[in-house]
Amino acid sequence: MPQREFDITIGKDGSVELHVKGYKGRRCLEAVKLFEQMVGEMKSQQQTSEFYEPEEQVRYNLDQRL
Repeated sequence: MPQREFDITIGKDGSVELHVKGYKGRRCLEAVKLFEQMVGEMKSQQQTSEFYEPEEQVRYNLDQRL
């Protein structure tokens, strides 16, 4: 599982800047939405190259033996 990071910068004027790392595709928007609920509405947004990468797919293979 990739490591996920949140870099949070709070400016002297009270502005908050959030950099989300370790998410591929639109999955980062879910994390941003949670953060937005805590600190308030987002005023601007800029996607990184990770945003445009295919989302990770998790596959589970369960083998039950009796």
